[in-house]
Amino acid sequence: MSARVAKLTPNSTALRIGTLAAAGTILAAFLTVAPVKAAVAGELAGTWTGTGTVTLANGAREKARCRASYISAGGRTYAMSATCATAAAKVSQTAILSQNTKNRFGGTFYNPEFGVTGRIRIILSGARQTVYLSGSSGHATFNMKRR
Repeated sequence: MSARVAKLTPNSTALRIGTLAAAGTILAAFLTVAPVKAAVAGELAGTWTGTGTVTLANGAREKARCRASYISAGGRTYAMSATCATAAAKVSQTAILSQNTKNRFGGTFYNPEFGVTGRIRIILSGARQTVYLSGSSGHATFNMKRR
């Protein structure tokens, strides 16, 4: 019994088909084993930016811009770190938020620079959120979008 052995040269059809099949198998295995998780529009985790208005306790109003990052702290709890700036000042604050319903979050924020604490509420709407802050030194509303 004789077996025929094909000689594979760089230009041979068998070599090209084998290479394509191997590449296809590796790609399929990669896509099956390591899917990339896309950001979910209704998910709070991630980085958000936007603008809004700060109203101080004395009634003065200022336009502001913010950048906030949220990370899951387990379960339905998130930790927030944000930096906001007006023409007069730049401040940083942190917050712990709990998910109250599918698209509503609430908690407490803290600004260590000025020793200010207060309430924070967030309403998600797709890849946008409206943030409400209130405390003894004033209140603010921001419209944010996912980055």
